[in-house]
Amino acid sequence: MRLYLLPPDFSSTSPLVLKGKDYNYVVNVLRLKEGGRMTGRDRTGKPWNLVIETITSDSCILIAEEAETVSETTDSLPQARPTANIILYQCQPKGRKMEDIIRMATEAGVLTIVPVKSRYCVSDISSKENTKLARYNAVIKEAVQQSGSLAPTTVEGVVDISDVPSHFEQVCNKLNQKGIGLFFHQCKAKEDQKDLVTLLKGFSGTVGILIGSEGGFSEEEVKLLMTKAFNPVLLKTNILRCETAAIYSVAAVQTIIEN
Repeated sequence: MRLYLLPPDFSSTSPLVLKGKDYNYVVNVLRLKEGGRMTGRDRTGKPWNLVIETITSDSCILIAEEAETVSETTDSLPQARPTANIILYQCQPKGRKMEDIIRMATEAGVLTIVPVKSRYCVSDISSKENTKLARYNAVIKEAVQQSGSLAPTTVEGVVDISDVPSHFEQVCNKLNQKGIGLFFHQCKAKEDQKDLVTLLKGFSGTVGILIGSEGGFSEEEVKLLMTKAFNPVLLKTNILRCETAAIYSVAAVQTIIEN
């Protein structure tokens, strides 16, 4: 655990009580004692210094101290806050691949992850969305605490590409106001298609990255996306699995913007 992700109801005026898995990790794995320190991060991304006040047989009490910067108090320094504001729109893949994508995107500092329903999606979590989102939030917590990310990563409800002009239309309008949308396609979508460097040159706003499921996007979806907020991008690589394409694209966008 490189830092502790504080609960949504965290208040710096009240002591924080850890039990269960968190207690075990702090006391038995990190072997911290009373008076020991660790780094915390609230749901807005703000860092806190946490001081262990009391340890009992099944719980420990921590006091939170406001910190302008995080200090080296556990096994590694937390990473710096990413400069690129990225929203990952991920078409739902099969099995537990979505959890892997969420874990990697959280570790990379993606701010928002949105599951997407598209034509070639085999998986559909609509009937159990609340349960799945709870699991995804647990994955985010584990990834934040392992990686030390200071980005306040969140996961939102499912967006359906075919839901036009309703939900997906709202997503496109919001993205148009805040930044640029990119969808990574398996082939060149138009003759005057720009490359990723050209699209992002000098850009500093929000970047929406849309990744297809195992089957990619249908031609109808490609045409729809190009009439909305999304620009087609062709990755000049080997054929990538959807989970590889997601983290590859995030890393490419971050590198271009941050450099």
